[in-house]
Amino acid sequence: MTVWMRQAVDDVYSRGLLGLPEVWSAQQKERYLEILTERLDTKAADLSTELASSAIHEWTQRHQGRHPNYETTLRLRTAAQQSAREAIVRQELYNKVATSSYDEEAQPEASARVSAIPWERRWTHPAYRAEPSEDIEDLTDLVWPERSAMFRVKAAYLLATRLEDGLEIPDGPDHRLARTLAPQVEQELRDDGYPVE
Repeated sequence: MTVWMRQAVDDVYSRGLLGLPEVWSAQQKERYLEILTERLDTKAADLSTELASSAIHEWTQRHQGRHPNYETTLRLRTAAQQSAREAIVRQELYNKVATSSYDEEAQPEASARVSAIPWERRWTHPAYRAEPSEDIEDLTDLVWPERSAMFRVKAAYLLATRLEDGLEIPDGPDHRLARTLAPQVEQELRDDGYPVE
């Protein structure tokens, strides 16, 4: 269990952004937070490995097949680790905060208001975007197989939200929408501070 991840978990729960059952004892709450931290650490480590591998591969391609030296490799792995941690915390903690807050405030007419928001604005907002199914995640991997893991994560939200609106989605890498939708995903990566491959 890393100190970094535990601080992120504590930050969300100590500020009351997410709550634990009041009937739990202090020991039960602590055990839950430990288990949650370990689970998020594992997810971040898995994503970090994938992001680092992708970053090293992309660096090698940009440098005519030459492999990065030790310092560059270390820098790429460190950046991948930080990006993975932030992505997991955003996805597993802060997205739940936004969704939880939205659910608590939801009115009967709220779904009508949400559907009035264009998909181009909705897919980037945790409270409004559609959650991608396994089929959408598999399709995203098929459409953009060479793109980074973070690109595909964001692209899956875009496709799921378009599908929710009954809009056309690409069915393979040669589909015209594969090219026209990619810049929107790239912009979202930039807005979140991630490098665009």
